[in-house]
Amino acid sequence: MQKIFLLIGYFAFVTVGFSQNLIPNPGFEQCDKCDSRGFFELGIGYGANDPIDWNASTYGTPDIYSISPRTGKKHGGFFLGFPKYEYLTNHFTSPLKAGATYRFSFWVRPGTQNLNYILDEIGVYIQTGTAKYPQADPLKQLIPTFQSPNNEFIDASGYRQYSFEYLSCGGEDHFIVGRFQALQKGDTMFVGAKRPANPASEPIYYFVDDFEMIELNPPVAIDLLPEKIALCPGEIKQISISAPYDKGAILWSTGETNATINIPQSSSLSVEIKLNDFCKTVLRDTILIQLEKEISIKILGKDSICIGDTVSLNAICNGNCFDIIWNTNETTKAINITKDGVYTVKAKSICKELTDSKEVFSLRKLLESFIQFPNLIIPNGEEVNREFRPIIDSNHKDKDRIKAMKMVIYNRWGQKLFETSNKDGKWIPEINTPMETYMYVVEFEYQDCDQIRKRLMKGSVTLVR
Repeated sequence: MQKIFLLIGYFAFVTVGFSQNLIPNPGFEQCDKCDSRGFFELGIGYGANDPIDWNASTYGTPDIYSISPRTGKKHGGFFLGFPKYEYLTNHFTSPLKAGATYRFSFWVRPGTQNLNYILDEIGVYIQTGTAKYPQADPLKQLIPTFQSPNNEFIDASGYRQYSFEYLSCGGEDHFIVGRFQALQKGDTMFVGAKRPANPASEPIYYFVDDFEMIELNPPVAIDLLPEKIALCPGEIKQISISAPYDKGAILWSTGETNATINIPQSSSLSVEIKLNDFCKTVLRDTILIQLEKEISIKILGKDSICIGDTVSLNAICNGNCFDIIWNTNETTKAINITKDGVYTVKAKSICKELTDSKEVFSLRKLLESFIQFPNLIIPNGEEVNREFRPIIDSNHKDKDRIKAMKMVIYNRWGQKLFETSNKDGKWIPEINTPMETYMYVVEFEYQDCDQIRKRLMKGSVTLVR
């Protein structure tokens, strides 16, 4: 999933530990082209070193001096008002990272020679691309990234540090230092011994030193949407953009523009949000939609068990299920059983709880439990009562256990009246068979687990006309 970085706001004062300074030659100490006095005049596109670090961004010509450094032996200097407006520019050693927070700081003081006026505002402008503005007028067309407070005059008591926090839009690689507004009434203060005859022609010169641009915090990842979400069959789920991003211009891949929408039955959902912030940030994110299928659980295994044997039962899901538990308290997919009974398994899927039951019967049980004999024969009655035979429910699971049958009918004197070895055989009394009680002897061969056993069953039946 694509990660988004927040890019809003850009000012604050901070104190941090060590980090790499992104401004080359921050104290102007490197000056290969300086003269013996440590002086060099900078211009647009050329500086005191190759490759260029400090240079001018307008027709004004700022300088490198060795008059009053804050640290080291050199410092920068420029005119900030009246007849000349000059601007120092430099680059960053690497472009700024989108969403990362930086601290920019520098030190400034009025020039020490022929000081008559001080002023109240100096600014910094951070931009992408080389800072070349072929003009002599103030850079009024630029809105400073930072500007020192109005009416806070930068006096001659010494160097003053200005510092601000900057949240990068990404790619910025140059900055400009200077005054971005023409001087107006109230922007200067006279501090000299004697007022000049023509104040408007009086230059105002300032020194700067020890520039620093360090990264405070790396980009902050913004997850507008979760990485993925499961959608069950027929389920309706909603997803929302949280504050403050819900105030931006929202466009979903479905074409909807509300902050909250129903999740579609598709493989993914994307959103684009345009923020009305300083960077005109565009945020994008995608959520993967896992369309769940209908899942069920089924117990597979034998329907019967021989006493003393072990039978395996397996809980099979046609998809992803978890948290399996049997009514035997076992939590594995397969269990072994040694006795008959009803076995139930429960599990969970992403969408719902699942359950299935299976009854396992014992094969070793008395024939009387599933074979019955009528005790009356009524030839003129209901059809079911006109004949004599063992009654086994055709749907009963044990009916296939009967492998063979031999049935003999005797009268009360022990005379054999009927005999059959047909497993489905039956006795239908003849029309002249007298009404009385008859005896039956039935021998069964039946499956008892892995053996064929024999069982003799006897009883009586009464013929009624």
